[in-house]
Amino acid sequence: MSSNIGSEAQAAYQKYLDAGSKEEKIKRLEEFLSLVPKHKATEKIVALNKSRLAKLRREVEEKKQKSKASKPVSPFSIKKEGIQIILLSDYHAPGTGKTSLLHYLTGAAKDKIGKFTALPEIGIYKYKNVRFQVVDMPSLMEDASKGIGNGKEILAQVRAADLLCLLVDLSRNYKPQIELLLNELEEAEIRLNVEPPAITIEKTGSNRIQVFYITKESKENLNIPELTEKIIDLVHANGIRNGVVKVYGKISLDDVLDALTPAVVYSKAVLICTKGDLPYTSEEFEKIKSEYSNLFPWIIGTSVHKKTFPEDFGDKILSFLKKIKIFTKNAGKVAEKPLILNEDSTVKDVTLKIHKTFFELFDHAIVIREGARQKRKKVGLDYALKDRDIVEIHTR
Repeated sequence: MSSNIGSEAQAAYQKYLDAGSKEEKIKRLEEFLSLVPKHKATEKIVALNKSRLAKLRREVEEKKQKSKASKPVSPFSIKKEGIQIILLSDYHAPGTGKTSLLHYLTGAAKDKIGKFTALPEIGIYKYKNVRFQVVDMPSLMEDASKGIGNGKEILAQVRAADLLCLLVDLSRNYKPQIELLLNELEEAEIRLNVEPPAITIEKTGSNRIQVFYITKESKENLNIPELTEKIIDLVHANGIRNGVVKVYGKISLDDVLDALTPAVVYSKAVLICTKGDLPYTSEEFEKIKSEYSNLFPWIIGTSVHKKTFPEDFGDKILSFLKKIKIFTKNAGKVAEKPLILNEDSTVKDVTLKIHKTFFELFDHAIVIREGARQKRKKVGLDYALKDRDIVEIHTR
């Protein structure tokens, strides 16, 4: 162990080595990592032990999940209906106004406003024939990611949501609110508003660990020989002895750790600042935008009391999630309710969304696009679609 880490960290690491149970090892590794000074000389040590910590956590969680297999479904597990939006905030009394916002958008849970919600409250926000399922989750407490206050069950559902809305009360100090939420989401392996790392890791049967830099951008990483050595060490530490690592862009060691951690999810999140009608909150809102706009490209200032909220919230959600609305046509009639697809979708995606038999028996499709040079066009499965296209499927 390098002397760069300091005596306290060395002592903590020895406690990790001496620990018996996996739970104790996790505790000691967390303590060790908190004591290690963060600089270039300790980068590899930190990365290796973060990898060990993630592996231990996975093993402990897998054991817990096996023991829970026969237990009833959690009340925090919610079947998705349409696009699922989860409202989250830190635990505090009075609250941030999650339930008030839920009621404002959906009309649900009026009798729960101003009360602590121990279980999720659900409503449907309808916008231009698109249904958004809005879930008011119980507030997150400190160490929710470790199970405090049903945190693990809450965060398990959060991982599956289409959009996270983190609510911040402008009448309180915003910093601890946001930092608590960011910390608990990070600890639960939930990454906000970032793309998956530009790296893939695949196990093989032989040839040890091979690292390939595939693109021009990947070859611009600093000190590639040193980076390659660190990647190989991290992959080995994760129990992989033979594998192929492909790098497609600029990466950090944290990106390598995420690629090695199957539990990591990449979620879209918006910051909603509530109680904007109260004194001095406009100044706080400007500070939040200045400090957090790099992490949250979409920050909303609201006041349910004054009914200050984006009227086109539904359109903005679809745009933020990179979704498009596609209308189907059958027997000369255009469906009122659109299909919601990713913006890079094709006719094939429409057939599979309706039913796989439409894909299996597909002959051709007619796409109607307002404003196009050719309004009606006969196309095949690979035809790229645009927002508000009308698609008529013809089968054999």
